[in-house]
Amino acid sequence: MTSNSLSRRAFLASAVSASVAGCNGIQYRDRYKPGERVSLTVSAPPADDDEAATTIARTLTDRLSSLGVDAVFEPKGRSQLYLDALINHDFDVFVGRYPNLTHPDALYPLLHSSFAPEPGWQNPFGVTSVAIDDSLEALRESADSTAALREFLDVYVERVPFSVVTAPDFLTVRREALSVPDGATTERPLDVLAQLASSSLDRPFRAGIFSVEITENRNPVAGEFRWNDQLLGLVYDSLARPSRTGAGFIPWAAREWYFEDGDLVVELRPGQTFHDDSQLTAQDVAFTLRFLSDTSLGAASSPVPATRFRGHTTLVSGAEATDERTVRFEVADHVDPVNAERVLTIPILPEAEWADRTELVEERVTKALVWENRQPVGSGPLAFEEATPEESVQFRPYERHFLGKTSDDRLTEYAPALDTDGVVARYAPSGEDALVALGDGRLDTSLHLFPLQAVGGVEGANDVVSASSPSDELCIVGYNFRRAPLSDFRFRQVLARLHDREHTAASVFDGFARATDLPMVEDWHEVDWSSEFTVGSFPGSDGELDVSTVRDRFEEAGYTYDDDGNLFR
Repeated sequence: MTSNSLSRRAFLASAVSASVAGCNGIQYRDRYKPGERVSLTVSAPPADDDEAATTIARTLTDRLSSLGVDAVFEPKGRSQLYLDALINHDFDVFVGRYPNLTHPDALYPLLHSSFAPEPGWQNPFGVTSVAIDDSLEALRESADSTAALREFLDVYVERVPFSVVTAPDFLTVRREALSVPDGATTERPLDVLAQLASSSLDRPFRAGIFSVEITENRNPVAGEFRWNDQLLGLVYDSLARPSRTGAGFIPWAAREWYFEDGDLVVELRPGQTFHDDSQLTAQDVAFTLRFLSDTSLGAASSPVPATRFRGHTTLVSGAEATDERTVRFEVADHVDPVNAERVLTIPILPEAEWADRTELVEERVTKALVWENRQPVGSGPLAFEEATPEESVQFRPYERHFLGKTSDDRLTEYAPALDTDGVVARYAPSGEDALVALGDGRLDTSLHLFPLQAVGGVEGANDVVSASSPSDELCIVGYNFRRAPLSDFRFRQVLARLHDREHTAASVFDGFARATDLPMVEDWHEVDWSSEFTVGSFPGSDGELDVSTVRDRFEEAGYTYDDDGNLFR
C-alpha cells in the first residue's frame, strides 16, 4: 500500500463537501478572465500504480506545453487521485481507468447531468448538456440499443465530455502447469470461479493481489473498493450474473424472471441460505434495493445511496417481496425492460446484518459505508475463512450453495469449485515479486490486473505464462467542465485529438490494448463504429505531434497566441 493512501473513513468522509454542495446545485467557476493564459494541471496515478496512465499523462502535459499551455503534470496516489477527482471534483484533467463498462446503460450515470452533484463515478466531469442528456435518456428507454447508441455517439464526438485513449486488455499471469483453460483470465468473479473449478488442486488456490484492501476491508458497498470485485463477487451472490460467453445475463440466485404489468418479477431458487445458515428470502432482496438506494433508510434528511450502484438502483423505483421467494421490481419510468435487468446484478445483502447500519457517522456518510465488514456474511459459493491484514485473506467453499445441486447446463461447470479447498489471496508488492512467487509455486495465478511494467519478465520466468482478453475498462482522460476553458467543447475537441492512439496501444500498452476513441467496449455490438464516428485523427505520426497544425486549430476555436507562443483565451 502506498504511503499516501487515505484511510477508508477519510476517503468516504471527504464525500461530505461534494454531496452537501450538490444539494444547492453544481458550482461552476471560471478561473480565467479574458486575456489570461491557459493553464492546466494533468493528474494521474504514479508509475508504480499505473505506468500506462503516468506515461499518457506526461505525454499529454508535454504536448500541451509545446502548444503554449501552462501545463503541469501532477502524479497522485490512486486513493488521493480518485478522492480529488471523484469525490471533491477538484481537478483540471486526470488520466485513469473507467471500470465495469459492462453495458451501454453504464454511460447514463457516468454522464447524465442529474448525477453531476454526486460523488463517485456519477458524472465526475460535471457534464451539463441537453444534447447528451437526451441521447442517454433515449439509450436507457430504447429497446433498439443499436440505433440509440448511434445517436449517443453522434453527440459524444461533437461534445467530447471525456476522451478515450485505449480499451486495455485484462492481463493475467499464472503457472503454466495450472490446469485451467488456455487464455483464461481472472477479470470477473465467474472467471475466478471457473478457474477454481478446473484447478484440480489438493490445497487452496493461491491468487496474487496487488492491493491489500481486501485483507482489511470486505465491504461490498464501499465505493472505493472496486478492486475487490473478483472475490467479494463470489462471497455475495446476485440474482443474475453477466454471461461469460455472450450478451445478457444468466440466472444465479434467481431461478427465473419475467415482466408482468410493467414490473420485473423474480422467482428465487428454493432453499438458499446465507453463510450463517439463515434463510435467504425475497425480503432480503427487497431490502437490498431499498438499502442501496438509501443507506440511511430514511433517517437522513435526504437519501444517502451506495454510489457505486446508483446506475443500477435508478433503473427501478421500488421492490416488494410478495412471498418468501418472489420479488416484484417496479421498473422506473422511461426505462426499457431489457435495460432494467441490470438491477439483477446488485449483491444480495442479508437484512439482519445491514439493517442496523443506517446511522450517520458523518454528514452524508452512514455507518454502512465505512464499516470494514471483517466477517462478511453473504450467500455466494465462497465464504470468509480468515485474514492477516496487509498479507492475505482466505475463503472456503460454501457447501450449501445451490451450485451443489444444480442441473442448469449454464452453471454446472462451476459446481466442482465447491469440492476444492477454496482460495487464498496473497499480497504481492509488485509484478516482479509476483513472478518470483509464481515461479517457485507460492502463487498459482495473479488475481488483480497484472502490472504492465512487469509483463516483460514473463518470458524469462520459470513455468509462467500470460493470458489476456478484452476488458470492461477504458483508459480515459477526464475533463472538469466546472473550470474554463474545459467547459468549452471546442477546446475539448482539440484536446481529444492530442493522443496518437495506435502508437499508445502499441508502445505504452505493449500491444495489450485496442486503440479507440469511442466510449464503448468490444462485446457490446459487432458493428465497427470507428468507421462512422471519431473525434478526429491525431495531427502527426508515430507519436510526434504536428505543433503548427494544432496551434491553428486552437486559433480557429477562438484562442490566441502572444509573441512568445503562449496560448490565451
